[in-house]
Amino acid sequence: MDWLDNLSRPKPEQPSSRDFFYSHDRLANQYFAVIRLTWYLDGKVCAVTESSIATYDKDVVEEFTSILDNALKLGADAAVVCIEEPQALGIYEK
Repeated sequence: MDWLDNLSRPKPEQPSSRDFFYSHDRLANQYFAVIRLTWYLDGKVCAVTESSIATYDKDVVEEFTSILDNALKLGADAAVVCIEEPQALGIYEK
């Protein structure tokens, strides 16, 4: 899967920081967070993925930070809706 290999390796010309949107809100069905990631290849959108994390999952904060950390390091934009305040997760505005 050549396109997947290209997707997982950021190119030097890609910006090191991506767009990140965070919204603190209530969610239905006992979700902790919903994370939508937009992936790029050669500067163009090539995929959009969405993950949900349930409040009853073990280590929800660890799962949340792992998904976001990996995605942002690999060059994806992220949009998050979460039931937790961003500061409680270590997220602060620059």
